[in-house]
Amino acid sequence: MSVIHYSVSRRFAFAMGVISIALLLGTVLSFIAPKVTPSSGIEWLAEPKHIVNFSLQTQAGEYSRQSLLGRFSIVWFGFLHCVDVCPLGLMKASELAEQLRNLGAQPQPVSFVFVSVDPERDSTEHLAQFVKHFDASLLGVTGDKLELERFASSLKVRFHVSSKGQDYSVSHGEMFAVIAPDGSLVARFAADFDVKVLAQELRLYMQAYK
Repeated sequence: MSVIHYSVSRRFAFAMGVISIALLLGTVLSFIAPKVTPSSGIEWLAEPKHIVNFSLQTQAGEYSRQSLLGRFSIVWFGFLHCVDVCPLGLMKASELAEQLRNLGAQPQPVSFVFVSVDPERDSTEHLAQFVKHFDASLLGVTGDKLELERFASSLKVRFHVSSKGQDYSVSHGEMFAVIAPDGSLVARFAADFDVKVLAQELRLYMQAYK
């Protein structure tokens, strides 16, 4: 009996030792290892990218590189006859705008700009009416093809419009661009972003921006 008791005791002591070491390692690693947090999905550029001069139109008038200065701008591309991706992008943008407002007064002004790559069918009036259905702060912009291409190229966005007879098709990049108050591209993110996480990260960047 004493032998059995001794064996069990040794096994118990060994097990407790393993558990103690595991707990100690867990405690140490909790200080060493980085905290895992939900990803905002945003890609910050290593160096800000200069945006060339361009001239587009809103319902109120010209929208140019000058319009970007003095505020942060969230810009993305689409067209009004888009039935899936574009409405989703507008909905997510409106949620992001609301979430930023919920965080309190903004460190910097922020504009949300939806750019239509289909000016033949999307007038500035229709754009203004359409985007306001999602959020009153959204701005609708379009213009001629060359100016749209200049702006899109600066933001690393591609689009193509084919209008051969009945075969009218439009394709475009789905990334959102973040433009700083100095008129440079500083970040990009996709439409499947986490609204709360991204809003917090943008706010922190805006607070630190000088």
